[in-house]
Amino acid sequence: MAAEIWDLYDAKGQKTGKTMIRGQEVPPGLYHIGVHIWPLNANGEFLVQRRAPTVQWKPGIWAVTGGSAISGEDPLTAARRELHEELGYAASEEEMHLVARFKRSNSFCSVFSLQLDCPSEAFSLQEEEVSEVRWCSVQRMTHMIANNMMYNYGDQYFRVLFEYQRACMRA
Repeated sequence: MAAEIWDLYDAKGQKTGKTMIRGQEVPPGLYHIGVHIWPLNANGEFLVQRRAPTVQWKPGIWAVTGGSAISGEDPLTAARRELHEELGYAASEEEMHLVARFKRSNSFCSVFSLQLDCPSEAFSLQEEEVSEVRWCSVQRMTHMIANNMMYNYGDQYFRVLFEYQRACMRA
């Protein structure tokens, strides 16, 4: 497998022309592009995935579907690729909705959602990354976060995500 190359960005989100190899430390003052994808069903539940026990970062913990943009990808392209790789779902550009963009310690994280109504068994999981998926209510996710079963992306992150969910349920 070839090394994954990431484009690097400055603090304003502008491409610097520099790259790095995945697994290396992001140079101070530079950022890469991360993407998160939250499928949302008609019941207002989000699809979460349990990370495979063999992954390096947070094995066995529940988390969002996502990853990093490889060199040349924009966030939407990266999100669609990650969704297809990890869950086997090929989303169209029109299905994907940008919820928010967060500047984190070493990345700009674009958070996407899409309306998706299918049973969790219907997904084709990338075994190297994902051991299982489940639909979760906001209440269940909050419980999982509080009990360290799910990765905590931060209060502001979840406030924005849950407000998006409420807006979708009102529409």
